[in-house]
Amino acid sequence: MNKILLVLVLIAVAVSGCMERSPSETGAEKSAEELKALEIRSAENLSSYSLKSSMVQTMKLNAVGINATPENATTIMESAETIASVNLSSFKATATGSTKTTVQMPGQAENTSTTHAAVYQIGNSTYVKNDAGNWTHLVDPRSAEAIWGQYNNNQIKALAEEINKSQLEKVGSESVEGTDAYKLKIITSSADLEGLYNTAFGIAAQLTQYPMLMPSINRTEFNKTSAIEKYVWISKETYLPVKYQSSSSFNMTPELIAGMDPTTGQMKMFNQSVRLGEISVSIETSDLYYDFNKQLDIALPSEASQAVPIRPTQVQANSTSVVA
Repeated sequence: MNKILLVLVLIAVAVSGCMERSPSETGAEKSAEELKALEIRSAENLSSYSLKSSMVQTMKLNAVGINATPENATTIMESAETIASVNLSSFKATATGSTKTTVQMPGQAENTSTTHAAVYQIGNSTYVKNDAGNWTHLVDPRSAEAIWGQYNNNQIKALAEEINKSQLEKVGSESVEGTDAYKLKIITSSADLEGLYNTAFGIAAQLTQYPMLMPSINRTEFNKTSAIEKYVWISKETYLPVKYQSSSSFNMTPELIAGMDPTTGQMKMFNQSVRLGEISVSIETSDLYYDFNKQLDIALPSEASQAVPIRPTQVQANSTSVVA
């Protein structure tokens, strides 16, 4: 599974500064609306942070008709874990992560595969280490300032902005890894449901090998079975998010409505759709943020620095030569 590479690369973020609190911000409990503004300001003044991120997606694929019993279901579980450190002021980030995929099919032994990766982002260069221990050096044609400036790819700032646009409900207070924090529920919006529907269609497309076959999802069934819960914990001291957690689930019964014509290469609608078995999906994510504004020394491994730089023009040239 290659999803971890995207997860790791997107960890890299930008912006420099120091965080301070004014005396007026201490003491009294803050309302949800006050926390929105305070969180944005604190995120803008962040100089560094670390995070631990995890994701678990479980799919149960049921058989069709009379064979649709729990014993005949196939279960696919995908999980990913990432640990990252980001120095916004020096334009450096590093992350290590792993993924695990487990497939349980009726009458067969459980099949498990894992992948590992390490990523360093130094200025406008990204270094990726794969399972074989080989390093790839990708060079962005833009300057480091263009990549990291203006809060580009600042994950905490992006989360703060998402929260600022959302309706919040204060749940109470909890301790997160020793930090006293406000716990808030993020009220589900229509945009959240639309995003989950797009996730469902993406899963259906992957399972049916789109574009060879085109799936269709019953929106009514999806709306009746879908559920989303999101929570954020905001530090009472720094007003930065120290934890974010989400869970979502849905059921769908895809139908095949078209297929690729091998002669013309065009999609051709079927005279009658083909109904597949019901698929139930659950997705759990959790992010822990810590070490705000701590000194982070991120040094590139010597073996990574020896990797030959690859630029977009080289990638395009190599792709052209392969096709030719």
